[in-house]
Amino acid sequence: MPDRTTPFPTPTTTPMENQAPALHRNGISRNSERFNSQREQFTKFFECFLSEQSHDLSALRDAATAVDPPNESNLRQLVSRVVAHYERYYETKEATAQRDINPMFSPTWTSTTENIFMWVGGWRPSAAFHLLHSKSGIQLEARLQEIIRGGVVKDLGDVSAAQMQALDRLQRETVTAERMISEEAAEAQEAVAAAEMVQLVSSEDRSEMESKMAGKKERMRTVLARADRLRLDTMKGIIEKLEPIQAVHFLIAAAELHLAVHHYGKEKDRLVAAGAM
Repeated sequence: MPDRTTPFPTPTTTPMENQAPALHRNGISRNSERFNSQREQFTKFFECFLSEQSHDLSALRDAATAVDPPNESNLRQLVSRVVAHYERYYETKEATAQRDINPMFSPTWTSTTENIFMWVGGWRPSAAFHLLHSKSGIQLEARLQEIIRGGVVKDLGDVSAAQMQALDRLQRETVTAERMISEEAAEAQEAVAAAEMVQLVSSEDRSEMESKMAGKKERMRTVLARADRLRLDTMKGIIEKLEPIQAVHFLIAAAELHLAVHHYGKEKDRLVAAGAM
C-alpha cells in the first residue's frame, strides 16, 4: 500500500472535550433543578458528540476514498481517534448517570423514533454484527466482478473466513452477555412491585419511599453501566478483528446509520410538534 507521510489531523481541543468537564463539575442540591440541569447539560454534550461524529465521518470517508491511500499506521491512528471519542462519550454518560439516572432512561436528546428501539438506555450491542454483515454484503455485491477478475478489494466485502469465525465467536459471547443484562434489568424493574414497595402504598412516609426508590435506581444504574460497557467492548472487539481499512469502513457505516436515524427522527418530531403530521 502506498505510503502517506502526513497523518490525519488530530484537533487538540474539541467541542465535546470542552463540554465533558462541565458535566463532571456541576452539583445542584435541589432534585428538580438537578434533574433539569443534568438533562440540559448532557443534551449539550450529546450535540457536541454528534458534531464530533460528523467530523470523524468526513475524515473516515476521506481515508476510504483517497486516491493515494493512507498507510496502515495512519489508518490505525484515525481509527483510534474515533474510538477514543466513543470512549469519552460513555465515560461522560456514566458520570452523568452517577449523579442522576433518570434522564438516561427518558432521554430528550434523542428522537422518539430512536427511543422506540433502545435497549437498556442505548443501542443493542448485537446490532453491530447485523450492521457489519449488511455492509459487508452490500460492498461484496458492488465489487463482485472485480473480485472475480482477481482484483484486490480493501473493504468489508473482503472479510476473510478466519475473520468471520472470530467475529462469530464474539457475536455469540455478546448475545450471551446481552441476555444476562436483560435478565438483570428485568429483576430490577420487577423489584418495584416487591412486598416492601406494596406496603408503602398506604403510607404517607415520603422519605421511606425515596429511600426504597433510591435502591431500585441504583440497581438500574449498575445495569446501564454494564450495558454501556458491552456496547463499547463490542465495537472495539469488532474493530480488533478487522484490518485497519475494514475498520474504517465499519466506523463509516456505524456513524452514517446513527446520524441518519437521529436526523430522521428529530425531523419527524419537529413536524409532529408543528402539527404537520
